[in-house]
Amino acid sequence: MNKKILSAVSVLLVFAFLFAFAGCSSSEEEETTTTTVNVRTPLPTDITTSIDEESQVVTDTTYSPEALAANTKTIFEYFNLHINEIKGEKAAVKMSESKKIEKAHDENGDSVPMSDNEYINAAISSLNKYMLHTEDANAEYGDDLTAFMPVKGESYVSALTLDDIESATCVDDGLQRRITLTLKSPALPKTIEKAYDMGNVDEVMKEFEKANAYMTVGEPTLEYKDCQIIITSNVETDEVFEIEYVKNIDVKTEVTGQGTLEEVGTVPVTFRYRHTVKYSIDRTNPDELTTLAEK
Repeated sequence: MNKKILSAVSVLLVFAFLFAFAGCSSSEEEETTTTTVNVRTPLPTDITTSIDEESQVVTDTTYSPEALAANTKTIFEYFNLHINEIKGEKAAVKMSESKKIEKAHDENGDSVPMSDNEYINAAISSLNKYMLHTEDANAEYGDDLTAFMPVKGESYVSALTLDDIESATCVDDGLQRRITLTLKSPALPKTIEKAYDMGNVDEVMKEFEKANAYMTVGEPTLEYKDCQIIITSNVETDEVFEIEYVKNIDVKTEVTGQGTLEEVGTVPVTFRYRHTVKYSIDRTNPDELTTLAEK
């Protein structure tokens, strides 16, 4: 009799353990949560839109040319509206920049040698590596952004018109929206002045002048190509929190050897000067953070 009771108890215990393990496994399963993104201003985007990470060029492979033109107009209007709101708001802004000299490209997209002379090419590489200095800058919360951000001294950030634009594309990724604005190439200097408040190629030519004992540089001809402005905004608030300016200047000039490089003669030189400036915008009021910390 005792054996039968023990057997029954054993069976009950086995079932109890099985139910206990089943309960553990179900409780240990991760709960999946769905985040709802409320897009304040829907814009034409497409999941097949791709971004080349190196060139930052956005390519759309789905829309027809007519649809792309209509999309460009819609996206550009959004861009101009929200980028020009920034100077009327209070925000802390961080500015960072990079400068470099690289090979230019022909109409087929193939790279063009800077020159046919190895000494001249070495001199340009040294210029790129050691002489093109950059400086970061910050604006504190409450500072006048009119004097800090492009276009400096103006109430607006962009005065570009649709006629200045080659394309405008939009990629939404969760809460982030990335709009890439590409200017028509070659862009006119007056077009550049409407939004790009950045240094020009004069600083490069001044660095060449420091090497007058070895070479002199002729008057350059300049073309602004593949210039872009890239903004990142919050899709739920339409607030722009990052602006990146990419200014490319294709430079053609002549370099004449002097002194020990006199035998070089006069050499045609072509290169691209790439200047990138990024502004990161933070609208957090530091006084409010201090008040919360004190509570």
